[in-house]
Amino acid sequence: MVQDVVAGEPGDAEAGYWPFVGAPEPMVAQLRESPVWPAFTAVAPTLVNDAEVLDGVAGAPVPTALLAGLSVPVLVADGELSPALLRDAAAATAAAAGAEHRTLAGQTHEVAPEVLGPVVAEFVARG
Repeated sequence: MVQDVVAGEPGDAEAGYWPFVGAPEPMVAQLRESPVWPAFTAVAPTLVNDAEVLDGVAGAPVPTALLAGLSVPVLVADGELSPALLRDAAAATAAAAGAEHRTLAGQTHEVAPEVLGPVVAEFVARG
């Protein structure tokens, strides 16, 4: 995956990322054919950071030791309609970081800005 980003093959990098985080191959095939694929490939260079945080290990657990060292307030949000894999990762991340965890009703992994904005504003206002 990282080598694909370095080689300038964002589509290959993106296609390698999804199984890396546990997505089934049929889902990857569907994504490649969907209208959102260009948006995913546009952010493929950020996958290098994702892989680094997960120590480059496919299916790696949430990096709890790294998160436990955070010394700032953290908000972790997920959508109640997101796949269980993502909701579970959000809960584990929040627990490891001692963070506030909010599950946003009616939302998928792609949370609507008008739903997320007020949640983030409230969190920031509380300090």
